[in-house]
Amino acid sequence: MVQELVLTEIQFIGLLLIAVLVSIAVKYIRLPYTIALVLLGTLTGFMEFHPIQLSEELILFIFLPALLFEGAINIDFDKLRENLDLILLLAVLGLTLSVLFVGYTLHHLTGMPLIYTLIFGAMIMPTDPVSVLALFKKLGVSRKLSVLVEGESLFNDGTGIVLFGVILSLVESQSQQFSILQTILDFFFVVLGGLVIGLLTGYTVYSILRHLDDHLIEVVLTGILAYGTFIVCESVHVSGVIGVVAAGLLIGNRGTIFAMSPTTRIAIQDSWELMAFIVNSLIFLLIGIQIPMQGVYSHLELIIYSIAVVLLARALMVYPLTMLLNLKKKAGTSYSWMHVINLGGIHGSIPIALLLSLSGIKYLEELSFMVFGTVLFSLVVQGLAIEPLVKKLNLVEKHPGIEEYTKLITKKISAQHALNELESMRKNKEIPSTVYKKLKNDYSTLLEELAGEVGEIIKRCPEIEFNQREYSRRRMLLAQKSSIHESLRKGIIGSEAASHLLEEIDAELEEKITTND
Repeated sequence: MVQELVLTEIQFIGLLLIAVLVSIAVKYIRLPYTIALVLLGTLTGFMEFHPIQLSEELILFIFLPALLFEGAINIDFDKLRENLDLILLLAVLGLTLSVLFVGYTLHHLTGMPLIYTLIFGAMIMPTDPVSVLALFKKLGVSRKLSVLVEGESLFNDGTGIVLFGVILSLVESQSQQFSILQTILDFFFVVLGGLVIGLLTGYTVYSILRHLDDHLIEVVLTGILAYGTFIVCESVHVSGVIGVVAAGLLIGNRGTIFAMSPTTRIAIQDSWELMAFIVNSLIFLLIGIQIPMQGVYSHLELIIYSIAVVLLARALMVYPLTMLLNLKKKAGTSYSWMHVINLGGIHGSIPIALLLSLSGIKYLEELSFMVFGTVLFSLVVQGLAIEPLVKKLNLVEKHPGIEEYTKLITKKISAQHALNELESMRKNKEIPSTVYKKLKNDYSTLLEELAGEVGEIIKRCPEIEFNQREYSRRRMLLAQKSSIHESLRKGIIGSEAASHLLEEIDAELEEKITTND
């Protein structure tokens, strides 16, 4: 037992060392980090080296909660809400239609029974945009587009896992008959159940965080929240994915503002960023190692069919549904964004996890090669194609002036927070007055210098002032909404008057969103 643990520890350290070396190497070669890991893992698999084996439990209960929570706490809820109609349309209706399309098309092309091709569709269609989001960040692609891609992925993971469970239950019961109404009711129960549990656990931890000021304890609490929410949801047979996303969104948007000190916010962000780096490194490396390359040639025709149908299903989901929603919007999603959303639907860890959960069913070998082949193509080919597409469509928004402004404004905000902390220490008599006066003078001078530099950049780049003015107005309108809700709650204003005022503010917000789009 001890020897096995030591061996596992050595293998784990070895994989992390490989990941670190790859991350250093990709700084000198034009190859995305995740793709380099998959390719290196595939090469390692050829050499018959199989360290820690991927399993359903490892991906779903160890890797997935960390990735979901890290993604959710970093999503701007305001931007998510602006795109929620499109995100849910693609992640729920779109993914369901795609699964049906993949299932029926592959059934006719390959002759495999429909129920098994539907299982493949449910396994393969959830997306994993890790490499895409990393590229967006590097190139400076619109934050709104990043939120759209990441939001769709977070929610379609839950949809795909639920559909997979429904279809698998039909296989295991040896029945081809099922109630559409019951299936829909089960789906909403699983999704809404996960949402309720996630909000409850998230709010509970948020309430605790408001009374703490210890960044180490608070980081641990967020870890308990992420994994605890997933386990609780799965134990009562609702969506752990939706639960973790809901909890993460609450902590990331409300908790970081109202329940955390600057030190805690930095600690939580750094801790989860490290966790995501470790998990992504291991999972992409292990996916490459686990791909059975030796048998690919004998199943090549089946793999090619699978790849072609999945690509077609993704396109038939993204373009028609997005254009349909555009008819209801004054300024909809552009074709450039549609192209990126379509190609950015990369398939990664979720299909592998769902595949590994299968055992003792017919066509398991065929399904394995279909999933592994499609995932490999998606990670490598689509992953490499996304950067040229983004550049060709002129979606790169990085501008030297804007980048310099962002750095300066971040320094200015951090300096102001430091000054606020200094005032708090003086009020609590934690420091002598001589120290307080010296530090206040230093930081006040720094703030004046930074303000001067920001002013110079705004003169050179007038669009910065326009963007910040619109951003500030939006923040002020949201503050007005919050104040009206609070007045209504306290009985200061009646519901009819509050409703009228809220409608006016919502109209202004909608006008600004449309203008910015």
